[in-house]
Amino acid sequence: MAASSEWFETEGGRIRVSALEPAPDGTIRAALDIELLPGWKTYWRDPGEAGVPPTFNVDRSQNISAAEIHFPAPERITDAYSTWAGYPYPVVLPITLTQKTPGKKSVVEADVFLGICESICIPLQTSFTLTVDPEKPANSYVKRLVRKAFEALPEEPGPDFDIVGAKVKEADKGFTLSVKLPETDEGSELFVTGPLGWHFTTPQITSFEDNMATFLVEGDGDGSSLSGETVRVVVKASGRSMEKHVTLP
Repeated sequence: MAASSEWFETEGGRIRVSALEPAPDGTIRAALDIELLPGWKTYWRDPGEAGVPPTFNVDRSQNISAAEIHFPAPERITDAYSTWAGYPYPVVLPITLTQKTPGKKSVVEADVFLGICESICIPLQTSFTLTVDPEKPANSYVKRLVRKAFEALPEEPGPDFDIVGAKVKEADKGFTLSVKLPETDEGSELFVTGPLGWHFTTPQITSFEDNMATFLVEGDGDGSSLSGETVRVVVKASGRSMEKHVTLP
């Protein structure tokens, strides 16, 4: 299959990497395909109380300068040990690769690490090699896989779905966010990736009026102030998801 690695199979599932041909500006859209067996789960970018996020390292690659892994909105998962954010089903994580020399052939050497869990968690570490050649376009299956992976990402903020206010709590133990929702949905969820050194508990809705919800996010940090820091927030509501970087006042 054009621009796809071999599958790496392990207990609980299998994974592989696929990629499209380079764009003229030197970006390559790719995907980490994680096929999980029923009952198995894997982690989001910031799992919370337990778990490690997936990593995708391309330092050994040829004509690749950087890689960014993206994440669709996760689920809140509670097991016998903790509550965390992840995916209790097969998931495809979109990846953006950047070429050193745009439009030329690249050899992607990707070192992948992630955790998959059933009753216990198994660290999965492996490497993939695939050649991305502008003269050899990806086939229709890979094109569809990568396109759908990027389409599944949270949407940008808009007039009907946005974070419209933020306030840091006293003693810097957390913050509140005011979220405008597309419609009344008291089952809305919020996920936070904090600055380095900060860990947050599951956000709670403290007030709800019409389509405006206030979330309380509590956590512990390394002694530094949250004021002026930027957090990355994903909100799920009414079958939609939205992502935004918020700088705390």
